[in-house]
Amino acid sequence: MFLPVKADFALPRFPVLTVLICVICLGVFLKQQSDWKEFGMAIDRFCNSSRSHIEQIVFERIAASQNMDNCGDIMYTIANDPDREESEIIAEMASKIRPLAGFNSVDSREYVRMMLEEEVRRFNTLVPPDPDEGLAYYTGSWNPVTMITSSFAHGDWGHILFNLVFFFAFAATVEVLIGPIRYIAFVLVDSWFIGLTGSIAAAATAQHYWTLGLSGVVMGMMGLFAYLLPRGKIKCYYFFIIIFGSVAIPGWILTAWYLGGDIVTLLTNDDYGRVNVLAHVMGGIGGYLFGLLFLQQVRQDTEHAQDALERLDFEKRFR
Repeated sequence: MFLPVKADFALPRFPVLTVLICVICLGVFLKQQSDWKEFGMAIDRFCNSSRSHIEQIVFERIAASQNMDNCGDIMYTIANDPDREESEIIAEMASKIRPLAGFNSVDSREYVRMMLEEEVRRFNTLVPPDPDEGLAYYTGSWNPVTMITSSFAHGDWGHILFNLVFFFAFAATVEVLIGPIRYIAFVLVDSWFIGLTGSIAAAATAQHYWTLGLSGVVMGMMGLFAYLLPRGKIKCYYFFIIIFGSVAIPGWILTAWYLGGDIVTLLTNDDYGRVNVLAHVMGGIGGYLFGLLFLQQVRQDTEHAQDALERLDFEKRFR
């Protein structure tokens, strides 16, 4: 496995904004973790509250009919579905369970519907909002704010740590090359580009979804690095069982490897698990296009600087 860590040359200044983005991501993630813990405890309190025997039977039958584990799953599904009204979901659940003993089918559905409506009112009163609400991006919302905030939120420790390591490896150099204003502009533009293309694809397939994570912007930084520094190298650590070491690999090769792999996955697989492969692909393409459209002069200046450095290095070696 290869793990990119930094450019294979000294940067002329400290990448303040890159580090700041990493710190913001960590802060947001720690807040998410705290909120999710509180959210889970609130759901446990709600589900463990006293209920009649018939109400417990209703929850058990709904869980069985919906292939769910417990009342927490049921209530979360009702209260947090962005595409359907609560009343629609409740009516569907009530219609799918076996009629209760002592009720005909019509009366059973009506009892279950009324019971669930009351439970939802209690749930919304006792349980705080979904911790990712206002952070994650839902492709059906077309919300430009959450297109950005979703880039700074993450799902678990593995998700955020790998994203930040890859991000710093490429973004630190990009920041130094293009300056703070264009750097911030790129993070915003690439986040919007990822969100818009995701929403267009989801609308075309009628399959909207939630997404969060910095990985799309990470791929954007890789694409932009490859454009600005076609001969630039990234120091990578590699390890395989007991073999460990480091090697400098051209940034465009790493970009082509990761972006190409995601493109192949996007075109050949139907199920990507929890990975937003489309965000990776569009983020990488967005990064290269941003450079091509707005940073041609920076690339030319960088190439001249690389030429000068290579000549200087050659002269030192052969004096």
